[in-house]
Amino acid sequence: MLRSLALTSAAALSLFCAACGGDDDTQDPAQIEYTRSNVTGTHPVLMTMVIPGVPQEGEPIQTNLVLTEDASTRNGLTVSLPPLECDLTATMTGEYTFTMKPGTCTFPIPEDPEVECSFSLDITEGTGGRASAGAAVTATFTGSYNVNCTGDGPPFAFPVTVTLAGT
Repeated sequence: MLRSLALTSAAALSLFCAACGGDDDTQDPAQIEYTRSNVTGTHPVLMTMVIPGVPQEGEPIQTNLVLTEDASTRNGLTVSLPPLECDLTATMTGEYTFTMKPGTCTFPIPEDPEVECSFSLDITEGTGGRASAGAAVTATFTGSYNVNCTGDGPPFAFPVTVTLAGT
């Protein structure tokens, strides 16, 4: 009888804690919708690309991370990295954080009849955001860097991690 009472009390307590919010850290998507303004705007960043197995990373590139509200979704963002041509989107996951969706950025190359190559960055996943109001926006993406030169053999790709550090 005492054991049954203890089990019933434990079950009731856990239901009570679950009803009060307990350890649930997820945020209601309707609430996230109104937090997009916490990260939208043009943010100066240093972009670094790291290819596993290559001992020296390249020089960081000064660019901008442009985040705008995606009007077609409740909590979506459109992501741009000028001068790259991107079709990237993200979803807000918290008050100041977002998760990247897969997408592609291409590197615009001036027309040169002797160079028939295309370069792209295929993003498979990533996260970003800021630590608090007023802090710099940062992001990290993983994916592949693709090179396709007609007449110079088959296309090839390298796995890559891209870090955007707010300045």
